[in-house]
Amino acid sequence: MSSAQMAQTMSLNDSMPQADDRAIHFPQGIAGFSDAHDFGLIYEGVGDIACLQSIDQPEAAFLLTPWNESRLGPRPGLNQEQCQCIDADTSTDVAWMLVLNPFADSQWVTANLKAPIAINMEKRIALQCIRPEPELPLRYHWMPQPA
Repeated sequence: MSSAQMAQTMSLNDSMPQADDRAIHFPQGIAGFSDAHDFGLIYEGVGDIACLQSIDQPEAAFLLTPWNESRLGPRPGLNQEQCQCIDADTSTDVAWMLVLNPFADSQWVTANLKAPIAINMEKRIALQCIRPEPELPLRYHWMPQPA
């Protein structure tokens, strides 16, 4: 599969980058995969879960879902350095995504609230933002495991 095919995306609840054949670039990589910089977003067009697949390191793949303000409150903000990293004018110019983990709990798919992903949808540059708040869970119960 070519990098253009892997980067093909579709709208997901208006929170995902629109269909595009360009990869999403993570200048700093993702936690545990600092050398993985370019990712494709795979979305079937149904539901609210997509796959973020590394083009550089095939073993790096993550399930993503949009930040849900009704459940979690306001989206996180970005400081000036983080905005510069993803070439965003303000922190409101980004889509916020959560990394899901279907393997950490036998009854729940969990969400990592400690390290959400901010995507500049226009420039297709992203950053995993490690948040300093100690009370934020790495394994927030997001949804029951599918039967």
